[in-house]
This record gives sequence, structure tokens and C-alpha cells, in this order.
Amino acid sequence: MKFLQDAEEQERDFLMLPDDFSFAMLPPGATSTTLEELGLLSSTIETIDFALVSWVKEDLNLSAKSNEGFTQVPVLWQTPERSYQIKNNEALRDDGGALKLPLISVERTNIAKDPSRKGAYQAQTYSTDKNGRTGRIVLAKRIKQDKTRNFAVAAGTRTSTEAAEQYYYPRVNQKLVIQYLSIPIPVYINVDYKITIKTEYQQQMNELMTPFMARTGQINSFVMRRNGHLYEAFIDQDFTHNNNVSNLDEDMRMFTTEIIIRVLGYLIGEGPNDDRPIVRIDENFVEITYPSETIVTGEDSFFGAASIHEDSFANDAGTTMSNDYFQQNMPGSGSGPTGFKRF
Repeated sequence: MKFLQDAEEQERDFLMLPDDFSFAMLPPGATSTTLEELGLLSSTIETIDFALVSWVKEDLNLSAKSNEGFTQVPVLWQTPERSYQIKNNEALRDDGGALKLPLISVERTNIAKDPSRKGAYQAQTYSTDKNGRTGRIVLAKRIKQDKTRNFAVAAGTRTSTEAAEQYYYPRVNQKLVIQYLSIPIPVYINVDYKITIKTEYQQQMNELMTPFMARTGQINSFVMRRNGHLYEAFIDQDFTHNNNVSNLDEDMRMFTTEIIIRVLGYLIGEGPNDDRPIVRIDENFVEITYPSETIVTGEDSFFGAASIHEDSFANDAGTTMSNDYFQQNMPGSGSGPTGFKRF
């Protein structure tokens, strides 16, 4: 069985994704790739925990010989309370209430936010809202064709000398409406885990330890995957052994090995407490327009002056007002009745 998230958490993650996955501008032939596989779901501490447990439970898929045959070894996340475990999974304990061996447990021991150990994204980006929060990184972009076409049609319309309009005249359209798909910048953290292997026989311990040493080859690192995210993990070179073979007491014989794994993970978003969307689509500005302006000239308006609309530049007789009038009454002229000065 796969190590999955709760249904509510999965639903929240998928609700953050756009409906149209083709927006990511995927390469030709990548028909099965979606934004989920590109890593646009939120990445939390729990996501990293799931990734490690899934790697041990599914990728390694460890089994060992016992009196019941060659069976799969259970993998537990921070061994739960005894009462809870007895009620929900009786197969893990014998009639006396003791855990059946062999057994593997995974425990998170430490989290550090070390600025000197970061991944590919190094710079700190602040939000454009200027509120001190983290900014966003653009992952994909495309031209918004319908809006860009509207600007192209408007720019390509010209009027001839006969006052006839000619549409779709070929011109270079400089007003391109572009959509940007962005997510919060990744915040890198270093997470330490301790994997404890407990067996009753030395042969079982040898069988379970070998994949941790040989799976990664000549290096001690591997990559974990979860919800489209990739996390780089490093296995500590020392495997700590402990056993009570030399003890002549009546305790049950037990072999124990501890394996330390350090994961370079990252956080995208602030988890359930994040008030901002994980995936956001923005559009750029291509044109800035202003409303009709007014000219302050008299002493009856809000600022102690009357207003003349720009459409009223002609008098009742249809003649144009002289330039001397505007030189004396325009704001900022320095000598008009409004008293404004030019800076």
C-alpha cells in the first residue's frame, strides 16, 4: 500500500493547481507530464517525511527470513503508542504484547535552516507587495493570444484619405499580453532522520543493512520523490551497531542498527496557515491610459479655483482661446491667479 496523504490535504493541494496543465509549455511528446509532476504542489515538512518513509517502504521494499518465511519487514513512523498499536495493528505484536522482530522505525531527529547549505535557488526575493514576505519565482509563461490579438487589430486599423477604415493592416505589434505562472521561492532546510533496524538474528540484520549500503553504489546520496518534488538525501557513512548478545540475562536477544540520513529539503508555501495561493497566474501591463484632465483656473473649486474641462478650450463663438490665457492660468506657470509655482 502506498504511503499517501490524507484526502483533505490532497484535495487542498490539487485545488491550488490551474485547470489547464498545457500552460507549462511542456516539450513535444510529454503527454503524460502534468504540473503535479513538475513540482507545483506545496512542499512541507510532512511532504519530506512522506518522501523518506516511501523510499524505505516502497523503493527498498525490505524483506528478511523469519520463522514465517521470507516476509516483508514492517516500517513504522516513530513507533506509536502501545495501546493504539494493539487496537489498530495487532499483527505487529505477539500474545505477550512485545513487538515482533524484525522491525524498522523512522524518526525525525533534527531540522536546521542553514543559509550556508542551500540548493539551486540562492537569492532572497521579496514580495512585490513590500510587506517583508518572500517573493515568487516564475516557472512558465505564454502569450495571451486573445488579448494580444485585440491590441494588434486596434493598432492595425488605419483611416484613408477618403475616411474609409482599413482593418488588419500589417504592422509590428509591440503590445504583447503575457501570462506568468509563479510559485513562492523555495526555502531550503536540512532535515535529519534516524532509521532504526531491530532484528532477533544476525542474518536478518545483514539482509536488511545491505540495501542501505549497496543501493546508492559508490556514493552515499540518493533522490527522494513526493508529489512531484525531488529531495536529495545523504546516508551517513557510519552504521551504529548495538546488541545484547554478550549479556547473559534472560532478556530477549536483539540486534539494533541505527542509520542516519540527512535530507536537503525545501519548503514551498507556509502550509495550512498560508493565506496566499501556491500557484498564481499574472498578466503584464501593455498600455496605461489616463482619464480626461481638468485645468484649475478660478476660485470656486475644491482648491479655491474653478475647473475648465479640456473639451471647453473653445469659447462660445467657436474660436480658440489664446496661448496667453493658458500661460497666465495654467497650474505651475508661476504668475497665474492660482498662485502655483513651478518646481
